[in-house]
Amino acid sequence: MAESPPSQIKPMSLRMSLLFFGIPSLVATLGIYVGIPLLNRAGMNLFANFLLFTAGPMAVMLVSALIAYQLEGSTWSWLSIKDRFRLKPLRGTDWLWTLGLLVVYIGGYLLLQPTARWLADSAFLKPPPFLPAVVDPRVMQAGIPTEMMGVTLKGNWSVPLVYALVLAFNIYGEEFWWRGYILPRQEPALGKWTWVVHGLLWNLFHVFWWWNQIALLPQTLRLSFVAFKLKNTTPGIIAHWLNNGLGLVLILLAVLGVGAS
Repeated sequence: MAESPPSQIKPMSLRMSLLFFGIPSLVATLGIYVGIPLLNRAGMNLFANFLLFTAGPMAVMLVSALIAYQLEGSTWSWLSIKDRFRLKPLRGTDWLWTLGLLVVYIGGYLLLQPTARWLADSAFLKPPPFLPAVVDPRVMQAGIPTEMMGVTLKGNWSVPLVYALVLAFNIYGEEFWWRGYILPRQEPALGKWTWVVHGLLWNLFHVFWWWNQIALLPQTLRLSFVAFKLKNTTPGIIAHWLNNGLGLVLILLAVLGVGAS
């Protein structure tokens, strides 16, 4: 039998939502556009530098979600954590919603990818030159890579291990913070419009990749809607892993030497 949280979840107003989305976005933006150039000049390897400032804020979000959970007065048991963060198994049509979510994740982004290239190619919105090519939509990534941000991949098993850890922080940090902690607090305050507000704010959170704002919109709105409708964080976690995990698969193939000349 699942344990219920010992205290009532406090509603989160629109003003408070702006704060809870805005602070992580500001931290991530400062890390990428101030921290990365700073450590570049200090001689840090770009691979480690980039992953530090992209995974770091997500790790902080995961820890923050757990701290916020404790501050609500909830008990530290797995049943209570699953209940509060809506970590529910998928049943019946839940799988169809999750499959549809994955289709929107991949298909929507691919269809709108030209908007990212157009924005990145405009005079005032070009990605700065210190960022790696992997985040530049104007650089087409085809086939299995042989290197990643200056690090040779073949036989280098440390790369997929680090990348998997970064993925875990990214996925669980976002899902625990956004859909697990914040969304249930928004619902009593925002009602039927919760998923729209949540999706738009989550999209704006990614302003540090400003060229992707249009291309990411179907993903952010669709995932927010599914999490809101099903009252379940699990579909987002699964879709996140399957979508973002494609890069890990390519890295593993590269490490094994598949496709290398």
